[in-house]
Amino acid sequence: MLGFLLGNGVPHFVFGSAGKVFRSPFGQRSPPRLNVAWGLTNFAVGTIIAAGLVDLDLYSSYALVAFLAGFFLTMLMFGTGIKRFLSDDVPPPPANP
Repeated sequence: MLGFLLGNGVPHFVFGSAGKVFRSPFGQRSPPRLNVAWGLTNFAVGTIIAAGLVDLDLYSSYALVAFLAGFFLTMLMFGTGIKRFLSDDVPPPPANP
C-alpha cells in the first residue's frame, strides 16, 4: 500500500505541476491544482504510514521488498496505461510512414 500511494502520487503531481488537466478521483478532467494537491496528499499519507511503521518497529527487510514491488507495479501500470488517463484534447502521436 505504501508503494502504491507514493507511486500514485507521481503522475498526479507531475501532470499538475506541468499545468495539464489530468484524471483524479474527483473527476475526469481535474484541474492542475487539484492534481498537485492529490499528489501531495498521496506523498503525505505514504510518509505518515512509513513513519508509523518505523516508529512501531514493524519495518523489516520484507517490508522494503513489498514497498518496492508496490511502487514499481504502480509505475508500470501508469506507464503502460497512460493513454487512458490523458484528456481527449491531446493530439495523437504521428503515424509512421
